[in-house]
Amino acid sequence: MAEAGISSVIGKVVDLLFGVAIKEISYMCNCSKNVEKYKKEADKLSSMKGRVQQHINLARSKGEDLLEGVEEWMKKADAEISKATQFTNGGEDQEKCFHLCTLRRCSKTAIKKTFSLQQHQEDGNRFETCVSVHAQAPGFTDLYQSKNLDDIGTHKSILKKIIGAIEDETIQIVGINGLGGVGKTTLASEVAKAIKNQFAAIVFVTVSRTVDVKMIQEKVGVVASRIMNGEKVLIILDDVWEELKLEELGIPCGSEYMKCKILLTSRSRDVCAAMNAQKNISVHPLQEEEAWTLFQRVVGKSEWNDTLKEVALKIVKECGGLPLFIQVVGKALKDKEIKIWEAALRRLQAPIDGDVTYKKEGILQLKLSYDHLEDEVAKSCFLLCSMFPEDGNIRLETLTHYGLALGIFNNPDSIHDTKDIVQLAVESLKSSFLLLPVDIKTPLFITFKEEEEELLKMHDLVRDMALFITSKGDDKFLVKSGKGLREWQPRSNVIKSYKKISLMENKISKLPDYELDLPYLDTLLIQMNEVSIVPDELFRGMKELKVLDMSGNNISSLPQSLTQLTKLHLLDLSGNRSLCEISILGGLSCLEILKLRRTGIINIPEEIGQLTNLRLLDVYFCYDLSYVTPGVISKLTMLEELYVELVQGDCNFTVELSKLTLLKILHLRVCELRYIPKIETLIEFDIGRPGCAMGLYKRCLQVSGYNKCSWTTPIRKLIQLSEMLTLSYIEDLDNILPDLYQEGFDELRHIVLRRCGNVRSLVKTCDLDGIQTSNESGPMKTKGKFFSHVEVIHLDHLDRLELLWDNPHQYISFCNLVEILIFNSSSLLKLFPISVAQGLVNLKGLTISNCESLVNVISDGDEQTTGSETELVKKDTNIVFSFDRIGLYNLPKLESFYSGHSIIKYPSLESLIVYNCPSIKRWSYGENHTTKIKFYDEERECSINDYIAGIHEKNGNFTYKGVAYAF
Repeated sequence: MAEAGISSVIGKVVDLLFGVAIKEISYMCNCSKNVEKYKKEADKLSSMKGRVQQHINLARSKGEDLLEGVEEWMKKADAEISKATQFTNGGEDQEKCFHLCTLRRCSKTAIKKTFSLQQHQEDGNRFETCVSVHAQAPGFTDLYQSKNLDDIGTHKSILKKIIGAIEDETIQIVGINGLGGVGKTTLASEVAKAIKNQFAAIVFVTVSRTVDVKMIQEKVGVVASRIMNGEKVLIILDDVWEELKLEELGIPCGSEYMKCKILLTSRSRDVCAAMNAQKNISVHPLQEEEAWTLFQRVVGKSEWNDTLKEVALKIVKECGGLPLFIQVVGKALKDKEIKIWEAALRRLQAPIDGDVTYKKEGILQLKLSYDHLEDEVAKSCFLLCSMFPEDGNIRLETLTHYGLALGIFNNPDSIHDTKDIVQLAVESLKSSFLLLPVDIKTPLFITFKEEEEELLKMHDLVRDMALFITSKGDDKFLVKSGKGLREWQPRSNVIKSYKKISLMENKISKLPDYELDLPYLDTLLIQMNEVSIVPDELFRGMKELKVLDMSGNNISSLPQSLTQLTKLHLLDLSGNRSLCEISILGGLSCLEILKLRRTGIINIPEEIGQLTNLRLLDVYFCYDLSYVTPGVISKLTMLEELYVELVQGDCNFTVELSKLTLLKILHLRVCELRYIPKIETLIEFDIGRPGCAMGLYKRCLQVSGYNKCSWTTPIRKLIQLSEMLTLSYIEDLDNILPDLYQEGFDELRHIVLRRCGNVRSLVKTCDLDGIQTSNESGPMKTKGKFFSHVEVIHLDHLDRLELLWDNPHQYISFCNLVEILIFNSSSLLKLFPISVAQGLVNLKGLTISNCESLVNVISDGDEQTTGSETELVKKDTNIVFSFDRIGLYNLPKLESFYSGHSIIKYPSLESLIVYNCPSIKRWSYGENHTTKIKFYDEERECSINDYIAGIHEKNGNFTYKGVAYAF
């Protein structure tokens, strides 16, 4: 028996040794094969890395934020590829593979490294489709780029003084004063950038000579309540010309509100003193060495030959140490030949005719940049901008229309082409610091992504320079805009030589009741005044007039002498709400642009059909308009842009739109859309019912009250082209997909569903599968995946809505979705399962309000989800959401945000509001990581689940922003 046992053990040992031997021999025999497989996997990883790098490059070009982990994955990929290259291409280990003694080790290493490469490829699969999320909209201090103040001791020391004064708890108001162009605004901006983390909010307001109290109150009002609540706020009032009463502006100040810091900039020390600045800091021009340092940085030179340096030093001296002038002159001379520099110096040193004040303020220095503009269109646009009030906003569209009517664009083919020409000219002017972009503040809570028109402005000294240019020569301007004038009664012989007159934005109520001899006048701007009567004599001496803007007055009737303006190309009467009768305009045969927006007209008369050269007609927001004379629209065959709103009355005139073969832009608000014909030339439209103009995107469509079965072919075509689609009161609509499968959504960016009583879901993937399988509805009309460009979903009063969509789908992608808003949907139980939520990689904002049946926002799965999908979701226990704001309001049955156990990370979440949700007991059943928001229970940091539990017994209402405390 003992021998048998021993024999059995020996047999097993032999078998084991034999197995090991076979395995080791396999390593040696398959060495080349294993190394070759390792090399192929390295090549595959290299290709994947290249594709991911392309995605990264594209994301960075768009200013987007890279997903967490992608950069680390790229670094590791580099390391793995480098190791593989060393191993397979001439490395020591490969050479040893040809010796029997190292075959085993070489083969085994290749197998192990091959597995590592395969694992890294698997980790990188998710980066092949998406590597980034949209970057958060920047604020003022984010947009401002800090200046290099190295070796500019004057500004560095002043900056330090200002910051010290603001940080002094005994000082509330700090004043910065100095000459125009000396750098006061720049220093104020540098201060804001340097100490932004010390304040809950920073407000920057440009005041200017003409104080707009209402505008200041609106800007300050945003933070006034925060100041009252004890938060630390910095308010910067830039370019103050006279004493301002802070209380009248709505700025809380005084000993009770010392956490409100106010920084003033003014050209007058006395103004700062009058406003009780406890610290008044004067800014002086730069020293010669500092000015030279700044000039070298602007022109991009550090090495000079003796001749050019001598000229350059003299030019810098002529700039008087004012940073604004140094930058403008340096930009104009950058990369120019020495003869240009010498000519510039002669111009700067030459005496100025007329008022010597211009020499003191450096007008010639600024004019130098204008003189070096190579584009005559840019020069003309620049001078037109001087007709607007100081610090006033200049609309690109207004500039385009004025220039088009004056013929400064060399007869472009269309108004749309003209806009491109003006945009290029404006970019040239901005690059030379002659025009400045207006910083349009984005609301903290973004409901819509509105593509606002660019606004421009002029620095006041640059505007002075432009006015200096236009005060001389043959093309003389008379500019009295924004001067507070109450009447204008000039002597005819004094103004006879002017070609352009601007009286806009005054309080003028009376115009000359005598004939003005203005034989050269081509532009008269009297908008935004208080004119009610236009004397008949006014226009008789203006035979050459091409641009007449009388918008924003109280004009009720038009003078007969208007018909004598036979060369008039642009007439703007917008905003004259008492103006009803416009038949007289039929005699202006050369008119190309006619604006009647917000007037009191009740019909478009037959005479308007005589304006056969009309390219733009605007009768938008004319709420009394109820009749368009048949045949008028069809006669206006040159129309390129048409804006019409008909609150009531016959809509048959829309049939005539088919005759407008040049029409590119159509904004149409009428009660009936069924008569709209197919218009192939449209590149922009805003079409829908009266009173609902959206203007959020270039192509917007609202369909209301029509069942799908009654939609005409033109309406379906417009749906296909729409960027924003609003569907209201569509009773036979159950969902967007598959109900609207045939329409295609290649351009769609914004969806609004409102009061569609039978909508149960946005997407019903099970029904969509059935349609695609049977192919009964024809081939897919979308070029890629459905909804791949959608950024905003807005749902309101959908009484039967139960969920948004149930499962991920191969033909559906919401990868660009940024915002979801849902209101008043009483049957909504949940939005979507976690498997869908994981695909919403760019979703930033979520707002849900008054959905009384909502139990969970995101569910852990779905009853229709297959077993394999459910398993995938449960395995993925570490999920990242890109939310930066979440708002949940009046949800009485809400129990949790997420009903599952996965670990959820919220790296971007900054604002979290939950209001009147009494049933909420936890945020989710798993861990939640909010990087930017911390929760505290009795000064002890806790999780969001513990935080909610700590207040659940009270009222279930809480607001998070930044740091939260249980109460």
